[in-house]
Amino acid sequence: MNTKLQSFICTALLLLLTSCSNVFELDSDVEARQALFDLMKIQDQFYQENNRYAGKLFEIEKYNFQYHTGIVYMEIERADKDGYRAISLPAESTTARVFAFDTKEGGFYEMQDEEVSRYVLGALRHIREEKQKEDLVDLTSWIMMSGMVFLGLRFISRYKTVENNILLGAYLFCLAPLAWTIAILGNMNKHIVFSSQISQLTWASLLLALASLALGSKWLLRKKQDLPPPSLLSLVFCTLIIAFMSGGVMVHTLITHL
Repeated sequence: MNTKLQSFICTALLLLLTSCSNVFELDSDVEARQALFDLMKIQDQFYQENNRYAGKLFEIEKYNFQYHTGIVYMEIERADKDGYRAISLPAESTTARVFAFDTKEGGFYEMQDEEVSRYVLGALRHIREEKQKEDLVDLTSWIMMSGMVFLGLRFISRYKTVENNILLGAYLFCLAPLAWTIAILGNMNKHIVFSSQISQLTWASLLLALASLALGSKWLLRKKQDLPPPSLLSLVFCTLIIAFMSGGVMVHTLITHL
């Protein structure tokens, strides 16, 4: 297998577990962000009609601006003819995510810790403690995946032959579904939005798991001149188990959420 391709696969696996927070989003966070996007569109329309921006939410009622007040807290903090500032966040935030639009700050952005504390100070300590626990789980998973990638590279350097390339490729293919399985089991729950990005990654992981199963089985059933060493037999059974379990998680996820 090409060295550049190996490096690309390994890098993708390691990045997958470190970017989960941008993929697995709570429905309340998504709704709060969407409410702010809707407000931004209405403010542009309001400005065209009144040559200023709305300073209160009741001013834009006629535009059918609707959001669930029980889930989303929104406020227009200031507004004039030159610009406005508005914030949006879940009414009961469990992630300390606050979204804002400020013409003086360049438009839409997500607040960082220092600014967030002004809006979710009461829950911030608890949220940070929960985030530390999640980070520890992610770190443990990252270390485990790093070890498996390193193990795969060791096998490649030791057993790289035309006959074994199928097995080595199958092992590398099964690592991607494994990483996504860890991410799903650690983050997916009923409050997470099953976005198109999650759906695409799940389908892609399922296809890779099936490819890994096919390649591993092909190597195992292939007629060989010499009996394979025990280490390679262990690798193929490990690959098949990982691919089968990962594929099962993908199927369950798709059936549950689609």
